Amino acid sequence: MQPLWLCRRCGQPWPCGAAKLALAAEYRDSPVSLFLYLASCLHDAIDDLHRLNPSEAGGTASLFDRFLGWPARTHAYRANTATAIGNEETS
Repeated sequence: MQPLWLCRRCGQPWPCGAAKLALAAEYRDSPVSLFLYLASCLHDAIDDLHRLNPSEAGGTASLFDRFLGWPARTHAYRANTATAIGNEETS
Protein backbone atom coordinates (compact mmCIF):
# COMPACT_ATOMS: atom_id res chain seq x y z
CA MET A 1 0.00 0.00 0.00
CA GLN A 2 1.64 3.12 -1.16
CA PRO A 3 2.42 5.69 0.16
CA LEU A 4 2.60 3.82 3.49
CA TRP A 5 4.71 0.99 2.06
CA LEU A 6 2.80 -1.72 3.88
CA CYS A 7 1.80 -5.10 2.48
CA ARG A 8 -1.82 -5.22 1.37
CA ARG A 9 -2.20 -8.79 2.58
CA CYS A 10 -0.55 -8.82 6.01
CA GLY A 11 -0.08 -5.14 6.89
CA GLN A 12 3.64 -5.57 7.59
CA PRO A 13 6.26 -3.21 6.15
CA TRP A 14 6.80 -4.03 2.48
CA PRO A 15 8.60 -6.08 1.35
CA CYS A 16 7.28 -8.54 3.93
CA GLY A 17 8.32 -12.19 4.08
CA ALA A 18 5.76 -13.30 1.50
CA ALA A 19 6.69 -10.46 -0.85
CA LYS A 20 10.38 -11.34 -0.55
CA LEU A 21 9.66 -14.95 -1.49
CA ALA A 22 7.55 -13.86 -4.45
CA LEU A 23 10.16 -11.36 -5.64
CA ALA A 24 12.99 -13.89 -5.27
CA ALA A 25 11.03 -16.38 -7.37
CA GLU A 26 10.06 -13.80 -9.99
CA TYR A 27 13.61 -12.47 -10.38
CA ARG A 28 15.33 -15.83 -9.84
CA ASP A 29 17.19 -15.61 -13.14
CA SER A 30 17.93 -11.89 -12.98
CA PRO A 31 19.23 -10.72 -9.59
CA VAL A 32 20.46 -7.43 -11.06
CA SER A 33 16.94 -6.63 -12.21
CA LEU A 34 15.68 -7.38 -8.69
CA PHE A 35 18.16 -4.90 -7.23
CA LEU A 36 17.20 -2.25 -9.79
CA TYR A 37 13.49 -2.74 -9.06
CA LEU A 38 14.03 -2.59 -5.30
CA ALA A 39 16.29 0.47 -5.63
CA SER A 40 13.48 2.23 -7.48
CA CYS A 41 11.02 1.22 -4.75
CA LEU A 42 13.46 2.44 -2.09
CA HIS A 43 13.70 5.83 -3.76
CA ASP A 44 9.92 6.16 -3.89
CA ALA A 45 9.51 4.92 -0.30
CA ILE A 46 11.99 7.46 1.06
CA ASP A 47 10.06 10.27 -0.63
CA ASP A 48 6.63 8.95 0.38
CA LEU A 49 7.44 8.16 4.00
CA HIS A 50 9.28 11.41 4.57
CA ARG A 51 6.44 13.41 3.03
CA LEU A 52 3.83 11.64 5.20
CA ASN A 53 5.65 12.01 8.49
CA PRO A 54 9.22 13.35 8.47
CA SER A 55 9.84 12.63 12.15
CA GLU A 56 8.67 8.99 11.93
CA ALA A 57 10.11 8.04 8.53
CA GLY A 58 13.14 6.29 9.99
CA GLY A 59 16.67 6.57 8.81
CA THR A 60 17.68 5.93 5.26
CA ALA A 61 20.04 3.18 6.49
CA SER A 62 17.15 1.16 7.90
CA LEU A 63 15.13 1.67 4.71
CA PHE A 64 18.14 0.67 2.62
CA ASP A 65 18.45 -2.56 4.59
CA ARG A 66 14.70 -3.18 4.35
CA PHE A 67 14.65 -2.87 0.56
CA LEU A 68 18.13 -3.87 -0.60
CA GLY A 69 19.75 -5.72 2.29
CA TRP A 70 17.73 -8.91 2.17
CA PRO A 71 18.51 -10.05 -1.40
CA ALA A 72 22.22 -9.59 -0.78
CA ARG A 73 21.95 -11.92 2.22
CA THR A 74 20.05 -14.68 0.46
CA HIS A 75 21.72 -17.85 -0.68
CA ALA A 76 20.14 -17.66 -4.13
CA TYR A 77 21.75 -14.31 -4.87
CA ARG A 78 25.18 -15.44 -3.71
CA ALA A 79 24.91 -18.60 -5.82
CA ASN A 80 23.94 -16.62 -8.93
CA THR A 81 26.75 -14.14 -8.33
CA ALA A 82 29.33 -16.91 -7.93
CA THR A 83 28.13 -18.53 -11.15
CA ALA A 84 28.28 -15.22 -13.02
CA ILE A 85 31.82 -14.52 -11.77
CA GLY A 86 32.91 -18.02 -12.75
CA ASN A 87 31.46 -17.51 -16.23
CA GLU A 88 33.31 -14.20 -16.64
CA GLU A 89 36.62 -15.76 -15.64
CA THR A 90 36.32 -18.48 -18.29
CA SER A 91 35.36 -16.04 -21.07
